[in-house]
Amino acid sequence: MYKTKITSQGTISLPAALRQKYDLKPGEIVTLEDNGRITIVKNTDFETLRSQNSKYMKPKSDELHSGDGFTSHVAERYGKN
Repeated sequence: MYKTKITSQGTISLPAALRQKYDLKPGEIVTLEDNGRITIVKNTDFETLRSQNSKYMKPKSDELHSGDGFTSHVAERYGKN
């Protein structure tokens, strides 16, 4: 268990051991969930989400598919320029 103090401006500091363990970098955004307890959730970066969601994207043709699914999604939704 770790303890931290809330400042008068409402900010908290995460202990270095937790920042290292979860690879939290300065400037990263985390989510606080209120589920009867306050839970801090590390947000997933855009590239990780893109790779996870690419399996759900089906290209209309090989020309539109760049390997990550995002290009085919944009082309399907907004048309090819």
